[in-house]
Amino acid sequence: MRGGDGLLYADSAVWTPFPSKLDAMSFFALKSPLSVNDRIGRRRLLLADSLALVTLFAITALLAVLTNYLYQSYAYHQVELANRWLARGEQALRDGKPLVAIDALSSALAFNPSQRSTEIKLAEALASAGRTQEATVYFNALLESEQGNGLINLQLARLAARQGNQSEAIQDYQKAIYGNWEGDGYVRRREVRFELINYLISHQLLGQARNELLVAQGNAPNDDISIQLDIARSMEQAQDPSDALRLYKTILHHHATLREALEGAGRTAFQLGHYLEAKKYLARSFEGTGVDQEPAAALEQNRDRLNEATRLLLLYPSSRLSPRERSARILNDRKIAQARLAQCTQNDTPVPTKDAAAATTPAPNSTLNPLKNFASHFSRHPTEPAKSLAAAPPPIDPLQALAERWKRLPAKISQAALENDPDLAQTQIQLSYDTEIITRQVCGAPAGDDDLLLKIAQSPNQVEEE
Repeated sequence: MRGGDGLLYADSAVWTPFPSKLDAMSFFALKSPLSVNDRIGRRRLLLADSLALVTLFAITALLAVLTNYLYQSYAYHQVELANRWLARGEQALRDGKPLVAIDALSSALAFNPSQRSTEIKLAEALASAGRTQEATVYFNALLESEQGNGLINLQLARLAARQGNQSEAIQDYQKAIYGNWEGDGYVRRREVRFELINYLISHQLLGQARNELLVAQGNAPNDDISIQLDIARSMEQAQDPSDALRLYKTILHHHATLREALEGAGRTAFQLGHYLEAKKYLARSFEGTGVDQEPAAALEQNRDRLNEATRLLLLYPSSRLSPRERSARILNDRKIAQARLAQCTQNDTPVPTKDAAAATTPAPNSTLNPLKNFASHFSRHPTEPAKSLAAAPPPIDPLQALAERWKRLPAKISQAALENDPDLAQTQIQLSYDTEIITRQVCGAPAGDDDLLLKIAQSPNQVEEE
């Protein structure tokens, strides 16, 4: 402001953003002391505010605890209801009531969604109820999030098999075998492989079944006899008696008196034509205690095989025999074969064949064709007479040819002649075998000793193979 002398002076009352040192000192200057009443009032105010704040915190904590308790109680109740419905659904599946299981499992998923095990059981219930398409869609949806799940692939394989999709079923079975399993994966994979093997056998895919059985044999533990026996039985069903016999022998190497293995070895050896080996194993299967506890039908079949193998070995002219005994058997087989040929020749009635009928049918004469005669009437070249067709040779009677071979041999042959002439003995053996084979083709299956001699003739070098 301007003073009386005309000069400009600063106004002390003007506010500035920066306080002066005098102002700062005045702030820290001593105040007058509070009275007792003011102090008590201030303490009461602080105490009231603190109490209100603590009360607010306590109420907030209590509400949080109560909310958490109510939520946990609700969640526990939901899980409890889901478990109850799940138990009902599982029991319904065990009782064979898939429709009841579907309702129960759907309720379980409503209370506890996204429970994978419950979803899988619901899909299984849909499959059991015959709702194949729904189950397939459900399993495929579950598979999208877990491609390697063994259980889901197994269920898809069963559904494909039920729908007749053979290739898809086999592919899904393979995925299930090599998929992921909870618990003991080896046991589950082995069970799935056996299920695949049974499926292949039932559809006559025996080659694939044999390959799977060889893999199962390689993976099976050596000390688990029950698994080894199951594999051997499945090999028999897959028409693989040679591998089955080999496995039975392996089992008997460690358990020589195991009756199931003895019976299996005898059965497969008999099927392969190893009759000496079959006799050995079948005879041992009847030794020991507990034979009468076996099923009567199985015992009767094994006993018939044993008796048949024993009788067959008495007819077989083995090279292990003495020359005299071998010659006697050759002569015995000669009598059996001659009687069979005589019976077949007597009962055989030749049936005219198509070739014979065609040969006896007269060839059509060209003069009987009016169009051909009409064309030749206007042409310069008359119709040539039809060339006579040569008559087809009559079919060869196999029995007659067989009889001619018998006539080439001496009418009577002695044991001494067979002992001194190995070529004659071999010729007679082969003729006896051929007689049984040819007469079977012409006159049907034989019986008795003829049937046994025919079995020898079909695989003479395997009779004593071990």
